[in-house]
Amino acid sequence: MSLMGIDIGSNGTKIMVSNEQGRVLAAECEHYEFVFPKPGWVEYDTDKMWEKIFDIIKKVNSNHEVKKDPVEVLSASTIAESFTPVDSKGNILFNTIYTTDTRSVGELEYVLTKISARDLFEINGYPPGFICPLNKILWFRNNEPDLFKKTKKFLFTEDLLFHKLGLKDTRINNALCSRTLFFDIKNKKWSSEILNKFDLNEELFSEPCSTGEEAGYIRSDIAEELGFKKKVLIATGAHDQSAAALGVGAVKEGLAADGMGTVECIAAAVEKLVINDKMFENNFSIQAHAVEDKYITLAYNLSSGNVLKWYIENFDGGPEESKKVDINIYDYFFSGLDFNPSDLYFLPYFSASGTPYLDPVPRGTIIGLSVGTGKKDIFKSMIEGMIFEIKLNVELLEQAGIRIDEIRATGGNAVFDYWLRLKSSIIGKPVKMMSVKESGCLANIIVAGSCACKFTLEQAISEFIKVEKEFYPEKKLADRYSEKFDGYKKIYGLVSSLY
Repeated sequence: MSLMGIDIGSNGTKIMVSNEQGRVLAAECEHYEFVFPKPGWVEYDTDKMWEKIFDIIKKVNSNHEVKKDPVEVLSASTIAESFTPVDSKGNILFNTIYTTDTRSVGELEYVLTKISARDLFEINGYPPGFICPLNKILWFRNNEPDLFKKTKKFLFTEDLLFHKLGLKDTRINNALCSRTLFFDIKNKKWSSEILNKFDLNEELFSEPCSTGEEAGYIRSDIAEELGFKKKVLIATGAHDQSAAALGVGAVKEGLAADGMGTVECIAAAVEKLVINDKMFENNFSIQAHAVEDKYITLAYNLSSGNVLKWYIENFDGGPEESKKVDINIYDYFFSGLDFNPSDLYFLPYFSASGTPYLDPVPRGTIIGLSVGTGKKDIFKSMIEGMIFEIKLNVELLEQAGIRIDEIRATGGNAVFDYWLRLKSSIIGKPVKMMSVKESGCLANIIVAGSCACKFTLEQAISEFIKVEKEFYPEKKLADRYSEKFDGYKKIYGLVSSLY
């Protein structure tokens, strides 16, 4: 039998299939786009998004290696705060509302008149902010009352997948529940205390559960349509960052995953709930891990991989030099970069900011331009700025009592030696490049296999998770950037005062 790991991310879905020994049989990805109906609104065209997700499942199942060893178990990790309302017949009523959507700022203010931000954090482990589903659901009720009345369930991405695969009784993993603002993180159940304050019935949401439980089997006609050859068991998955932590082996205190994708997110493993004033003040959440009875805390920059994409698409467009030497456009920009600080400061907030500010309307900023500034100077400053943003978050996490001894990098941008070497020195931590970059897919394969009793989590972590390269702090390099980091920490306050 083979195992399928699905990672449904912000800009696309990745799928990997392996056999029981961890040998990869097939891997594919498919991209989709956001839609922006109004300023501040960020959505998916839900039907188009799921058409592409199903297309990639079909593509993987058509692979000759997978045909020889068909998939029998799958699990999926998913983006966090995105949700979709469906009616009693399972019809989608409204586009999927994405994490960075800022339409519900007014509803957030209302939420905080009913229950304090500190009390919400104490119950949910999640400091309230514009990204939270609770305020967005209230926006939906206020602005789409007729559709709200028809809504049978608000499905998050995991339970929407289960719904699409034909399960009648959908479930949702605790890690994903932790991102809603109405989950009781201590008792692992929906918080009636919070929901009752807003006249929301917990029947509107799927049943919370642990990662790695049996959710059911894909309905036979859907399985046939998607190219599955055997009866396929579905194992409950995890929030994508919890899965990323499992996929790099960050399952004990001191280890942290650094997911370097569209969003860059530090997911630090902790052994127990950490809910204190420092966590609250800096908007650090504590949530269920993909591993039972463990937790992770998140620090993140919402503008990371999309910043590089913006630069390539809108600023440069692809230099002729890279075409002449036939190298990847990103490799071209990294080539020839030295390890001396640029003359520019870059603030990487091209959409809403992440921790510690959770600012819905920040401004990306480049400071220090001159007639002598070149393209590579700007590119280097962007890398510096994104590293500084993670260093700021790591410092604040440590002040809150979260220990980070080692960072394990994963994701599409965790392939550049320059970036990881500079990051290790600036942050002052060992940074390890993992051999499998798609840690979410790997984690889901591990979850699927353990659910089917093919191996234990411990066995899979030991056998499947490997380090490709290691980078350690270099004092001379760190010293060069120390003063510049002090300057970086002042920029947000200066810029935010103008907007």
